[in-house]
Amino acid sequence: MSRLIPGRFPAPGASPIADRIRERRGARGLTPLDGALLHVPLVAEGWNSLLGAIRTKGALPGDVRELMILRVAARNHAAFEWIHHEHVGREHGLTTAQLWAIRDTSSLPPPTILSPLQAAALAFADHSTVTVRIPPTVTAELQKQLKLLGPDIDDLLVEAAAVVATYNMVSRFLVTLDVAGMSDSTVPWPFDRTEHKIPIGSDHLHAVTLVTHPDAPWIVFANSLLTDETMWDWLIPTVLAPTTSTLWPYKGTFNVLLHAQRGHGRSSHTSIPCTIPILANDIALLITTLVPAGKVKSVIGVSQGGAATLAFSALHPSLAASVVVCDTGPRTAPGNAQAWQDRIALAKSDGIDTLAIVTADRWFPPPSKCSKDGERCMRTEAVKRMIEATTIPGFELGAGALMSYDLIKPLIDDGVDLFESGGQIKTLLVAGELDGGGKVATGMQGLRDQWNALKPEANIEYVEIPGAGHLPMVDETEEFWNKVGDFLASFT
Repeated sequence: MSRLIPGRFPAPGASPIADRIRERRGARGLTPLDGALLHVPLVAEGWNSLLGAIRTKGALPGDVRELMILRVAARNHAAFEWIHHEHVGREHGLTTAQLWAIRDTSSLPPPTILSPLQAAALAFADHSTVTVRIPPTVTAELQKQLKLLGPDIDDLLVEAAAVVATYNMVSRFLVTLDVAGMSDSTVPWPFDRTEHKIPIGSDHLHAVTLVTHPDAPWIVFANSLLTDETMWDWLIPTVLAPTTSTLWPYKGTFNVLLHAQRGHGRSSHTSIPCTIPILANDIALLITTLVPAGKVKSVIGVSQGGAATLAFSALHPSLAASVVVCDTGPRTAPGNAQAWQDRIALAKSDGIDTLAIVTADRWFPPPSKCSKDGERCMRTEAVKRMIEATTIPGFELGAGALMSYDLIKPLIDDGVDLFESGGQIKTLLVAGELDGGGKVATGMQGLRDQWNALKPEANIEYVEIPGAGHLPMVDETEEFWNKVGDFLASFT
């Protein structure tokens, strides 16, 4: 029930209007929304007639109608609306990957996830909900796609506008009156998504999210410093989407293990200093604890997570078939320890929000699509929010791991000697073309060449992502997965 008003639920036969609503609802009976509306019975009756026509009397395909309704729910934070329409969307053919893309309001999804009509309808619903006035190009694209359905383009366009407008009305009513007490609830993500807190040692709880699918191989993602597990949200729809498209060579979905590293997101801060081998051991413990087979298809890490993934490949090769290591290096670069000290000092003196601005500019330099004027700048703002949500002690903890690590040294030091112990499993090195002005790409190519020269049987591979900065899975998501998917498809 609403926390603001009581619901009114007349007994059967006591209210003709309530009975007509029951007739439309079927076995579900009166809902909390109906109970709120029945405070004004004539409004409830008009509402029932309008919603009945929108839901059952139109000519739009059901998947398109439900896609627009769900996007409105996601945009307006209307959890009740999403929950009651997700299963309807599935009944009309929306896949989990498509639902994930609809739920992700940080940007419009890549065209490989949705059909052209679905993509046009999503953009139309998105603009109508956020800015009301829709760009002419967006409307024109929807008209173009609707034309393929038949001659009644104007009728279908009116219906599409009515669907979006009506469900904006519904979601605003739901949230304003806190119907079902869900106005503070998070709109759920689709798929079997579960949250876990895994104890590590005596003073740490590691926050983990699992996105599972029956009989699918597993991937583990390891984040960069100053981010949490949501940095992979733009990639997840593609990871979940089985396809025969030549753009995405890997044909099949994955189970996904996401986690926030120590001191980040919902993972607790630890009293002991953090090191790259410790982060690698954390990944190993999560795999052995949560992955049923005890082994994954790949561990994919970027930046600090990439360094941890390199260490993991040397320390725990039996737990993964491969690793993908992005935009990092095997040791602290000269001068970087002082750079990290300077960034900690900046966060303490000027605030973590200032550090967020400086960091985003460095991670997404022009002409990255996520640079200040890039087409994906909404993603940059989302990354900034992740950084701003990181505590300074959490930042210090993670930065400490990057100040003085070296994975190319004798095993006696901390158990990691990349050139001696690494390369036992398939390894792909990935770099964004723009990262560090090209220095990161040069360094990772050099690592590949040196590693292969010392250990030819390792056959270390390298790819570069054109137009990408420090987080290529964010600013060049499709191209990143194209390369990584090709790598994952190359072995069983």
